[in-house]
Amino acid sequence: MRGKLRAMVVAVAASACATALPAPVDALASPHDRHERAEAPSVQRITEGANGASGDASVSANGRYVVFESSADNLVPGDTNAVTDVFLHDLRTHRTERISLTPDGAETPDGGSSPVISATGRYVVFRSRALVGDEERYGYVRRDLRTGDTDWVGGTDELYEGRGTLTGASVSADGRYVSFTARQTGTGRPGHRTAVRDLATGELTLLASPWASEGHLGDDGRRLVYWESVPAPVQNPPSRVFLQDLRTGESRRLDVAADGSTTTSRSGFPAISGNGRVAAFASWATDLVPGEDANGAGLDVFVTDLRTGKIRRVDAPVPQGHSTTPSLSGDGRYVVFGFTPPGTTWGTTHLYRTDLRTGRTALVSRTPDGTPASATTGQRPADAHGRTVVFSSADGTLAPGTPSPGGDVYVRTIR
Repeated sequence: MRGKLRAMVVAVAASACATALPAPVDALASPHDRHERAEAPSVQRITEGANGASGDASVSANGRYVVFESSADNLVPGDTNAVTDVFLHDLRTHRTERISLTPDGAETPDGGSSPVISATGRYVVFRSRALVGDEERYGYVRRDLRTGDTDWVGGTDELYEGRGTLTGASVSADGRYVSFTARQTGTGRPGHRTAVRDLATGELTLLASPWASEGHLGDDGRRLVYWESVPAPVQNPPSRVFLQDLRTGESRRLDVAADGSTTTSRSGFPAISGNGRVAAFASWATDLVPGEDANGAGLDVFVTDLRTGKIRRVDAPVPQGHSTTPSLSGDGRYVVFGFTPPGTTWGTTHLYRTDLRTGRTALVSRTPDGTPASATTGQRPADAHGRTVVFSSADGTLAPGTPSPGGDVYVRTIR
């Protein structure tokens, strides 16, 4: 799950025709510059008063609806199941409601987790048990917020014979297509499998690769980016990133060096813009674009134009730091990513947003005095135009009010 930043043991793929895009001349080198201060973005805590931890936030394309998981039992009346549930918050009305419920509106003893909202804001996909029919099946379900209907998406039993763990899902804009990933457990060399469910026909498409992980769909449900996490020494590099056209079955690698050669460095954490024009990933590679890499063999975020194959590196806000877990706005103009400053513990991650048109970078997880705060994101953390970013953090100084134990969900609006 992207909300819990993991040490990266992955690999990524890229187009053989990739060439380098020069870094914008006005790109910012420091996270504390006069442009960023002038923007004066606002932040609000949407889980104010919660008595439990909240996270894995996701926002609709219009920036109005936020879904998240929380262990709090005081966000809505009647929450007595003592487990993590999925909630929807309307930023216009400031109303919060629980959506991990049975079809008849009753709470479930298993709650729900790892939500992602469709771009339209109508559908929410999350993990739960026994929400559809009478079967005790655990997996991903899709909730229609307009009708209240809940549909089964898929579980580990459809991807593996034996034990497995669900690790992530994504959903097309109209809610029709849902991708999900399971990790095989109880074996000496665990694999990953990713599948896509067409909820209009019920058809399940299983990706051919036995290592495909963390798939992310574009809005139309046709294009999917994923990474292969292959344990060494089976394959070198042990992780790489691909783009697959689900209609034609065509697949191409994205982490390819500027001269067309295959990088030997690890890559992973793929993302795709809603319009399907831009993809992003993180890599330790130093040979994907020409020119000096400020942090050497450190982890960087790369962005690929899927039409032209051109690739560019989004340099870290501070040299020698590590950038990872990128997400893209629906229009592909903005990339939101995590950044670990040099000299800090791995997992101490600050959030930044880079405007790929101007090259300007702004600190998202920023306290009122301008100090970076540690934060994590869930699926689809930015709206269509990159103006609204949702994230979770245990830093209670991000916004006024009393912080919740274990962390809150925040919304940053950048004008």
